[in-house]
Amino acid sequence: MYPTLSAVFHWLQTNEPIAIWLEGIALVAIFGLELAEYKRQGRERIEQHEESAVQMAIMQSQADAANANAEAARLNAQAVLNSERAWIEISLEPPQHFENVVHDFFVCSIQIKNHGRTLARIESIQIGMDTVDGPIPERPSNSTTVNLQSLLGSGQTEKVGAFDADDFADGVNIVTGTHRGILRIIVKYRDVVNASIPHETSAFYVFQNSLEDEPEKVSYESVYT
Repeated sequence: MYPTLSAVFHWLQTNEPIAIWLEGIALVAIFGLELAEYKRQGRERIEQHEESAVQMAIMQSQADAANANAEAARLNAQAVLNSERAWIEISLEPPQHFENVVHDFFVCSIQIKNHGRTLARIESIQIGMDTVDGPIPERPSNSTTVNLQSLLGSGQTEKVGAFDADDFADGVNIVTGTHRGILRIIVKYRDVVNASIPHETSAFYVFQNSLEDEPEKVSYESVYT
């Protein structure tokens, strides 16, 4: 064995250019093998990344579906509650016991009706009025709140207050059209389906150029919760 290795070593020494050429070939071969291995590992990493992306997409899709199902169940449950709960509506009606009396100004009784299927517990009513010549204020400057704490059954109606347009402090400017008279009525109540949640119904009316005629109800300013 040793003589053979010695002969090879002697041959390389006497043929140094060929030895250098063989060494270069070996280095190129090693580099090629390393490059092939690097590419193989790169392909594996890409495949693993693609598989991970697919799995994450599947998991996200499943999570979205679960969230959608949960939201649909919540909305269905809320729809059932809404169909059973009390719903209060406010209306302006002719003054009780004074139907045949002629009034110089618009006069009315304020009534509420439960359009829901279950009992409502009426907590309070707020009647606010103001005279404005610009934007509508968030809350009228002149308002009164009455605590009622009464029960109103399904389909029942109750008188909760009254209003007289003569109470406007600046009625002349309302009639001449330089100002508007506003009337805002807010009823707060709870229902027996979920008594922990307070509800509110508000009605908004505008007097303009007249204090004798019935005011215009402004739907977008009215609230039902």
